[in-house]
Amino acid sequence: MKALWKVYLIFILKFALAFWLFSLFRVLFYLFNSSYFPQPQALNFFGGFRFDWMTITLFYLPFFLSLFFFPNSKSKIQGFLFLFSSAIAILSSFLDFEYFKFTQKRTTADLFSTNGLEDDIISLLPSFIKDYWYLLVLAIICYLSVQWLYKKINTLSVERLNLKNYLLFILPVCLLTVVGFRGGIQLKPLNVIQASQYANAQNIPLVLNTPFTLIKSFFKDGIEVQQYYTDDELKKIYSPIQHFKEDSLVEKLNVVLIIAESFSKEYIGALNDYEGYTPFLDSLIEQSVVFPNAFANGKKSIEGLPAILSGIPTLMNTAYISSKYASNKIESLPRFLKSKGYQSAFYHGGENGTMGFNAFTQISGIDRYIGKNEYPNSKDFDGNWGIFDEAFLQFCIQDMNQMQEPFFSGIFTLSSHHPYTIPEQHKGKFKVGTLPIHQSVLYADYALKQFFKTAQKQPWFNNTLFIITADHTQQSDVVSYNNTVGMYRVPLIFYNSKLLSANRNMAVAQQNDIYPSVVDLLGFEADILSFGNSVFKDNEKFSVSYLNGIFQLISQQYCLQFDGEKTIGFFDLTTDPALHKNLLQENSDQQIYFEKKIKAFIQQYQTRITNNQLSFD
Repeated sequence: MKALWKVYLIFILKFALAFWLFSLFRVLFYLFNSSYFPQPQALNFFGGFRFDWMTITLFYLPFFLSLFFFPNSKSKIQGFLFLFSSAIAILSSFLDFEYFKFTQKRTTADLFSTNGLEDDIISLLPSFIKDYWYLLVLAIICYLSVQWLYKKINTLSVERLNLKNYLLFILPVCLLTVVGFRGGIQLKPLNVIQASQYANAQNIPLVLNTPFTLIKSFFKDGIEVQQYYTDDELKKIYSPIQHFKEDSLVEKLNVVLIIAESFSKEYIGALNDYEGYTPFLDSLIEQSVVFPNAFANGKKSIEGLPAILSGIPTLMNTAYISSKYASNKIESLPRFLKSKGYQSAFYHGGENGTMGFNAFTQISGIDRYIGKNEYPNSKDFDGNWGIFDEAFLQFCIQDMNQMQEPFFSGIFTLSSHHPYTIPEQHKGKFKVGTLPIHQSVLYADYALKQFFKTAQKQPWFNNTLFIITADHTQQSDVVSYNNTVGMYRVPLIFYNSKLLSANRNMAVAQQNDIYPSVVDLLGFEADILSFGNSVFKDNEKFSVSYLNGIFQLISQQYCLQFDGEKTIGFFDLTTDPALHKNLLQENSDQQIYFEKKIKAFIQQYQTRITNNQLSFD
């Protein structure tokens, strides 16, 4: 019996070591990202134990299986299995200590399944190691600590177990493992959505751990369609079908859509009460129709492109472009304009194929994709992602000069992306700012200034509608942007030197709205399908996004957060922009109304995306 208790002790100590490791991950994750969690609660950390338990049983499964054969062994195989699992857990967890600042969510498997991204990761690895060397050092220290503690535990000697004691040991281990596999004794296995039981929407990442979100998303590419309403009820509450009557502003304006990499609203002085980092964009805003209350529909470039071009948000763990639904028949702004006689091109100075952009632009009906491979001068390569903005934007103008009007051009900038490289001739010209990205935003803004300076001299300039937005937001150091609403705020600007009068429209807008808005503004008669609305119509305006298993609807006054089954947060943005006072318990008429709206939105999205019904016909 003494031998049995000693075997129990050794097992418990090793299990506790794994728990200690995952608790350390959570504490370090919080310390690295504390500004994103202004109101952490003890329940966030204690709730995480349940997710850690499930993750440990999954991550350390080979180690647990070895106990069946070597319950009291100190074999090198058993030690290798434990330490190997620990190493993988350390590497994946440490990734999010800094990567979380870019996405505001725990990393999921789409990071590794994104088309073309594997080449980018390999080429950028030296830069990442240079910038985040301290994470590598910390990871090595963490692993060596686990290795030392494991060896200390193994110094405990134990006798060989007889059959009776073996069974008395192995049965509790089986029970612990089986229950851990499910994350408890509930009917359904633990999932990301259950994190909302222990935290508000903003603090959910504190409850989760990165190995858990990787495992849960790795084999889950599909969508389980929710049936909240009958078909007739659904159409009455929300439909993505848009109807437009002919009311032409002008005959076939050219459309140039500029997607500025990582241009958070936070960085734009004209949209805030401080100087900012975009002097040119500030001046352009004063001559444009601008929407200061605009939102991105995702947190990544790969999520932004379908929303901007096609009005398709990513309301699932996998980005639409990387999902199994990516080959669906879809509508898009370029395809629609093509039917009206437009030529089209999409310019992105990055590596051809990165994030599946070339494939998606082809699916969306764009005639030509122009990437780094098509750029003629390799001297303008930034050494990381692709061609510097200033040079590439001038190249775009030269190429557009060869296009027959009317034309559509999509331009995706890249210099304001990590590692925030600036051309040698411009180093020292731009102020540093308080975040690493600020200097590169100033450079990207300067490149836009040079673009418009040259474009103004072209014969097609006055007959062109320019639209400027961002793909997503980025690093933040302004408190008012560090919540689940502020983290989506981006610019949305419509500019035409002759036809549009400067105006600030405070209605809620989103990336999904761009496609229907252009169709409406250009005055075409059409029926289209988009999960957005025209910003120029007098209709209900709201934005929808999805992060950490939570759907979020933002209206002019309210923010509603929904976990797929129930509302978990309801806030009045006019009196509580920081989302400190949850009005959930009041169960107001407004809450009931917007809960119905988000349910109908989700059902329309899930039904149409799984049944390949993303086009009007």
